[in-house]
Amino acid sequence: MATDKNCKNQLAAPSAEQCMDHYGCIYENNHLITLMIDPADGSIVDANRAACQFYGYRLGDFRKLQISDLSAEPEAGAGTFLSSALPGGRYRGNQVFLARHRLASGRLTDVEIHTGTMNILGRNCVYTVIHDISERMISEKRLRESEERYRDLVELCPEVILVYSGGTILFANQRTEKLFGTPKAELLGKSIDDFFIEEPLSGSEYNKLKAMTGIKDSFRIEQRYIRRSDRRIYDLEISGVPISYNDTSALQLVCRDITQKKKELDRAIRLQEQRHAVSFPLEGRAVLDKLYIPANTLSGDFFIFHRINESEVLGIIGDVAGKGISAALSISALRVMFMDSLQSGQDPARILQDLNRKAIEHMGEDYIAGCCFQLDFGNGVLKAAGAGINEFMYVPSGGDGRKIIVKGTPLGMFDCSEFEQQTVCFQTGDRFCFYSDGMELLFDADELCRDQGYLQSKITGSVLQDDCTWLSLHIT
Repeated sequence: MATDKNCKNQLAAPSAEQCMDHYGCIYENNHLITLMIDPADGSIVDANRAACQFYGYRLGDFRKLQISDLSAEPEAGAGTFLSSALPGGRYRGNQVFLARHRLASGRLTDVEIHTGTMNILGRNCVYTVIHDISERMISEKRLRESEERYRDLVELCPEVILVYSGGTILFANQRTEKLFGTPKAELLGKSIDDFFIEEPLSGSEYNKLKAMTGIKDSFRIEQRYIRRSDRRIYDLEISGVPISYNDTSALQLVCRDITQKKKELDRAIRLQEQRHAVSFPLEGRAVLDKLYIPANTLSGDFFIFHRINESEVLGIIGDVAGKGISAALSISALRVMFMDSLQSGQDPARILQDLNRKAIEHMGEDYIAGCCFQLDFGNGVLKAAGAGINEFMYVPSGGDGRKIIVKGTPLGMFDCSEFEQQTVCFQTGDRFCFYSDGMELLFDADELCRDQGYLQSKITGSVLQDDCTWLSLHIT
């Protein structure tokens, strides 16, 4: 038998009195809240120091109580405790159950009760260890309330929200029914593949999503799906973030239907491509080579040519703020404003001043960078003015290229902006190269004077920071 260092019992064959002394030493020094209960009537036989401190009763007071007196529902009687501690009226190993107890102060607290039986000097007792779990219960309650608020919030969300793990749907909000075409209860435990066929637009990313491998941060992908039930095609933007759901590693997916947005974007791209396919309006005067590569699907770059007469052409190359559909709308508005500004004259600086006034009035903070130029083939003179695109290259026949600077702030930025204008005389065989600021990030001045094939080959495979537009006018 093991002995406690503070216990007087050090004999090989201890007496009953010495055993009780040894038991009391261990019992009193135990930091666990411990009660001894008479299984006959539920009366409290003994309580250790930790129990007295926790409940606020003295030992003498404890011995006058039954275990039911500690219950928050004392009318239930001792039988409630005994039926849990001794199921079926007999001991069946250690038992664990929850209860709500009232302290001497009247405060209620949640407890977890562990019971066993012990024989002390011929008397059977229910050995009861009590753990205060009030903080745990509060935390669990807050967690449940948080989960309920999350579910309420998710149900009110206008977007489709799924919790997805290893190719299986664990949770779906109400909005999923419209997308999947089936009640959300039927989605649980199934895969997206049971309802949709994916088109191989980004299959590798989607397979990673299904396998739950390599995903540690939030992500966004676009994927085209065909619904199996009616063959309807959806373009979805899927945003995901790793979460823990019911102790399972999972992904919370927000799915947005961007089918209509994609159609509008495709129409805008086709319109932009048609506009950029235009030829130089005086084909016998100059040969136009052009390079147009958007950094994203739809560019904010543009260029416009306008034929004044048989020997004069007005042009502008530029870049509007923003991307996508908003940029396409801004370009369309700018084209209208540009044609209207021709009423103020054909001088590039004057046209930019008029465009600047219109941009401030109609474009808000959607600033426009541009370079406007006029080619007078009859007199062999080019005039150019800059507004945010402040340089172009002049390459004389048989000579080296020269950078021409035209100072000026972007259109729509300041109502008092001034635009510097430069005049360059040219002759047959000379070239002018105009370009957007995306080209400046990739090429130096000498390279910008090279041919279209060289520039195209160097851009191929590059990660573009901005749209790239380049125009070369070779005087004939």
